[in-house]
Order: sequence, then C-alpha cells, then structure tokens
Amino acid sequence: MTNLENNNSNSFLEDSAVDLKELFSILWKGKILIIVIAAVFFVVAAIYALSLPNLYRSSASMSVINMGAGANTITTQISFSGLSVQEKGVKGPRYVNTVTSRAFFKHLIEVDEDFLPALMAAKRYHKKSEKLIYDSDVYDVVNKKWLVAKPHYLTAFREYIKRMTIGFHQERSIIDISIDHISPVVAKEMTESIIFEADQMLRNLDLQASSEALTYLTTAIPQQQQLALRGAMNDMIMNQLETQMMTKIGPTYIIQVVDPPFVPLYRFAPNRTFISFSAGVVGLVFGIILILMRHFFPTLIKPTSGS
Repeated sequence: MTNLENNNSNSFLEDSAVDLKELFSILWKGKILIIVIAAVFFVVAAIYALSLPNLYRSSASMSVINMGAGANTITTQISFSGLSVQEKGVKGPRYVNTVTSRAFFKHLIEVDEDFLPALMAAKRYHKKSEKLIYDSDVYDVVNKKWLVAKPHYLTAFREYIKRMTIGFHQERSIIDISIDHISPVVAKEMTESIIFEADQMLRNLDLQASSEALTYLTTAIPQQQQLALRGAMNDMIMNQLETQMMTKIGPTYIIQVVDPPFVPLYRFAPNRTFISFSAGVVGLVFGIILILMRHFFPTLIKPTSGS
C-alpha cells in the first residue's frame, strides 16, 4: 500500500470518528426529549395493554379412528349417493374442513344456544365466581334473549375463525384444536362443543348417505345381469354395511379424544410486558429521529424551548 493510500485510509477513519462523535453529541444534547418521548410511548402502551381483557386458551388433541380392516383393503374412494368410503388419510382433513366451514358453525349455534352469546355478547370474566358477565345492553342471560338484533351467523363466523385454531398432523393422524376466550371455563366448554358436535354431524351425514346407498344397491342388484357388476355391487354393499356399523357404535365416529379440553389456569394473552417495551423502543427510535431531523433539517422542525 502506498503512502497516499495510507493517508487516505487514515483520513477516512478520522472523519468517521469525528462524525460519530458529532452524532453522539447531538443525541446527548437531546437526551431529555428522547427519554420523554420513549416514556410517553411506554406509558400509553402500558395503559392500553392493561385495558385489554385476559384471554385464556383451552386446547385438545384427537386421534383419527381407523374405519376397520375391511376399509383398509380399498385403494380408491367409491362415491355413491354422496357417500365416500374414506381412506385413512382423508378423515382428518375432512374433520378439519368441517369444523372450519360456515355450514358447521351455523349448525353449531343452532344446537348449542349458549355458544353464540358467549362468542358475541361476553363483556368480562369474574374470576372469583368463575362466571361470564354479558353485556346487559346486548343480551339478557336470564331469559336467554337478545336485546338487539341477533348477530348474523356470517358475522359471528369471522369471530369464531379468529378465536379457533385447528390443524391435522398427517404423519401422526392427530388433530389439535384450541379456543381463545376471556373465560377459561367457557373456552373449555366451547372446545368440547366443537369437538363432539362436528363428530356427530359427520356421523349423521355418513349414516344418511349410507342408508340411501344401501337402498339403491339392494334394488339395483336383482336387475343387473352381468356377474362381474353384481359382484362389485355386493362389495359396495359390504362397505356400506361397515359404514353403518361404524356410525352406530362407540361414543365418537371420526375422532377419539386423546388429550381432552381443560380449564386453563393462566392467561394466554395479551403479553402486556412485550406490548409496553415494544412501544418504548418505538418511542426511543422516534425520539432519535426527531432530534436528528431538528439538527440537520432545522427549517422543517422548529426546536421547542428548554430542549
């Protein structure tokens, strides 16, 4: 390296050091304003965070029930009168899609009259009595009557999807589901209602479709002359009979609860510490930018007295 290059490098380092010292000096002079702005951001965020209600999360895990040995020999899905003979990997996603559908939610709030008020009219949770307090201007909990226009199910569905989380793990054939609510007790009850009502809905759908398929097949077989087709239709009847059996035995049809819903002891959200300190950092950055703009662009921002 030549002497000229050494001189240029040393000059650059000296200029950088001077620039950093100047920048630090500017910020140090405006430190009070920076601290005040950061503190204001922090306090406002803390007040906002304290105003947010506690949210509790109740969750559960379910395993997908196999249909039986006979169904495992089927390599394709045979659709008949709207009924599909389910392969092992289809039942989990079918259950998840049902729970997240608008049709299921509409059915759910029709059979569970407490679900919609708890979702849309809950105001706060009284921890000592473990009771959910409803908005008295919106819902009369004693007479179970809406005092305003009952929320449309499509409007309530958006709130339902926001609070509910569900996922299917293909490799383990496990379905995880959770509900967030201001009441830990209601969170558990809602999760239970969703789990068992979705399973019952799918049971009824498959039972009805299977009955219709059996009615058709038993009528069509005597009219079929080809032996190969008669044999195939007999196999279909056996599959439908197996479906009938599976829908009529056991407490559940699609899922088996492995880890049942629980009443959570601690809140899930909000993270008030994170909200407050994040706002404080934003205020700190904002204060630094403001001080630098006051110094380098004095015509844009007039300095305040005493800062």
